[in-house]
Amino acid sequence: MYGISQQSQLSESPGMRLMSFLAAHQQEILDREKNNETLVHLYNTGGYWVAFEHSACQLCRLFPRHETAVFNFRDYPFPVVMASVTDADLQAYSRGHILRTAGPDYEILTVPALAPKLYKHWYRRTISEFT
Repeated sequence: MYGISQQSQLSESPGMRLMSFLAAHQQEILDREKNNETLVHLYNTGGYWVAFEHSACQLCRLFPRHETAVFNFRDYPFPVVMASVTDADLQAYSRGHILRTAGPDYEILTVPALAPKLYKHWYRRTISEFT
């Protein structure tokens, strides 16, 4: 439901799979992140797990070998930050931490609260790297 279906994975390139997923789920992703301070919402994109906004900030804190990207959504006035980690890295992490399965290709990790000031600093720094 939340991740990218296996049938979709077989017929599209990884970039197209991600873009299709974002087009179909961007509003619910952004709604989850509005006041998110203690969860990392992770979406499986086939080989990688991605997180957005507050979840992305937390993911970057947990995984030094993360990748980031910035998106501009047509109906959203601000740039959206995405972070990703490999499936192998997340699987290794999950050996010592509990991930809740919330749906097919959708996991939730509970983390210590993220101070709004830390998030704002991370967000500004990340956005500036891409502009």
